[in-house]
Amino acid sequence: MSQTHRAQGRQQQDGDYVRKSTMYMAVAVALIVGAFLGVQVASMYSPAPAQEKRAVSAPSQQAQNGAASQISPDVMGRILEMEQAVLKDPNDVAAWTKLGHLYFDTDQPKKAIPAYEKSLALKPNDPDVLTDLGVMYREDHQHDRALATFEKAIAANPKHQIARFNKGIVLYFDLERKDEAMKAWRELLAINPDAKAPNGQPLKEMMQSLQQQNK
Repeated sequence: MSQTHRAQGRQQQDGDYVRKSTMYMAVAVALIVGAFLGVQVASMYSPAPAQEKRAVSAPSQQAQNGAASQISPDVMGRILEMEQAVLKDPNDVAAWTKLGHLYFDTDQPKKAIPAYEKSLALKPNDPDVLTDLGVMYREDHQHDRALATFEKAIAANPKHQIARFNKGIVLYFDLERKDEAMKAWRELLAINPDAKAPNGQPLKEMMQSLQQQNK
């Protein structure tokens, strides 16, 4: 199982990466698991530990209800707080973004998508929010929209490494445009030659492994 990643918070200028894994692809088990790491690993938004999403498929309503029943009272309280905040002030971009993150973290892509879309309507072209939205589109099996959203994040910040990694994931595993995926990852390596897959494997080695599988 492999994953793309959430941008969570501000992307640091020195190329430090992210605390949370986000997306999935079909590749050898343990090839890509956990959070996407750079050479100098740092939390971009929160010091909370990495978490893994549970499934690639978009959850059914029953599955979403089941996920909701497993949400801790503390997290549910924060969700309710943010839901009230956006009702009170629909123009509060930070509240919409936080609400999107909470839905994201509780495996509710169908709720996260409109929250992130509203955030972006109020503050367009935020590359981190675009990247998170792209992840949620992908989990909802909207692969073309996911790709377009990652490309928009890259246009907003050409050095956004997580968006570039995720773009490669969608191209390679969902759209089967493998040459374009490799190109996207090579462009990432041009920005950070020491970029690594989530399990700590250098991205260069990951790419070589995938290429060998296709021979």
